[in-house]
Amino acid sequence: MAKTKSDKKTVHNFEFDPPSKTFARGFIAPFKFYFAPQFYGLDELDVSRPALYVSNHTILGVFDGYPFAIELYLRKGIILRALADSNHWRIPVWKEIIEKNLGVVEASRANCHALMHRKDSIIVFPGGTREICKKRGEEYILKWSDRKGFVRMAMEHGYDIIPVAAVGAEETYTIIEDANDMMNSPFGKFLKFIGVAEKYFKNGDLMPPVVRGIGDTIFPRPAKLYFSFGKRISTVKYKKMFDDPETQDMMKKKVEKALLGEFQKLFDIRDHDTDRSKWRRLLNMKKPHPDA
Repeated sequence: MAKTKSDKKTVHNFEFDPPSKTFARGFIAPFKFYFAPQFYGLDELDVSRPALYVSNHTILGVFDGYPFAIELYLRKGIILRALADSNHWRIPVWKEIIEKNLGVVEASRANCHALMHRKDSIIVFPGGTREICKKRGEEYILKWSDRKGFVRMAMEHGYDIIPVAAVGAEETYTIIEDANDMMNSPFGKFLKFIGVAEKYFKNGDLMPPVVRGIGDTIFPRPAKLYFSFGKRISTVKYKKMFDDPETQDMMKKKVEKALLGEFQKLFDIRDHDTDRSKWRRLLNMKKPHPDA
């Protein structure tokens, strides 16, 4: 769960009407055709009690959470409540859409407490905006820094943690310019000089990359997507130690290790996946980077 300035804020109404499964199937159908998402560990997943689903953000964060969340809803009937960065609530109209139609909640301890008291299942991306703003060479590298709020909340409420790995989306785009390029440009140096770079972009860490998809467009390549649900990680025996920094760090590393293990499973599956149509192979051809 990302750190926010809204830890004292609470959304007053956590109720929302989820879309029908018919609508969800129709909504995700074009996505499934184009990206052919594969799901592993879902059939064996124990959904008898709520859990905190922890996943990795992929480039720009556009093809990671909702595909497996919708699949979980369609096949298991589980609604995941997403905890999202407070910046979403600064965008008119969009904030109403994600809150009322998708059940998204502003990330804060107070809101997480409320959801867990309700026994809702929750999805979080500890990497937050930093993990979305990829730089070259950061594919499938977790950027969680010292963020341990998600394990703290899980331990305090005795919530199991379920790691969910997302692989494939990093191949939908090629990074043309990353934060390093932009910050070293004359414009980036100007942003540093006037203080904007540090205040709004943390000197590039929160600056999204310039990307290219098919050809010279930003339309994503149809890379196959792979998702893997790992085994539940129990936090019950650490409930009384939820506020202990060392225990938090231990649990965070345990979740990271589990998620990295799911990555390796998916990498192996992808490497041996020969199911590629001609049109998919053609559209997934990457143009060389301009500096190559």
